Amino acid sequence: MKLHARVAIVTVVTLLVTACATNQPKYNWGTYDRSLYVYYKDPATAPALTQNLESTINAAEKTNAVVAPGIYAEYGYLLLQQGNATAAIDAFRKEEVHWPESRVFMDRMIQASAAHKTAAADLRTH
Repeated sequence: MKLHARVAIVTVVTLLVTACATNQPKYNWGTYDRSLYVYYKDPATAPALTQNLESTINAAEKTNAVVAPGIYAEYGYLLLQQGNATAAIDAFRKEEVHWPESRVFMDRMIQASAAHKTAAADLRTH
């Protein structure tokens, strides 16, 4: 009987402790959803979205939190649109490292960015 009482007490204590635990988000999304919504409604807000994504990434990296899937890729795409192919490639590589399932797509984005970078360099020299 004592064994059953101990098991019951341990079970109750375990349930109480785990019931009070807070759920931490698995990924750091920052203000991504709201910023992306605003950007889709008004593409002129691309610089603001870029800044928000950069802040989200920096905050997550500073605290060793996990940057949510797609954040590096979205940030890289915005950088590429703004003509910063080098930084875009860096962002695409980070997405690839953190989310290996994105490797095929990120490799294509890196190739496109490198081609964009080469084309821009060719325009500057002519």
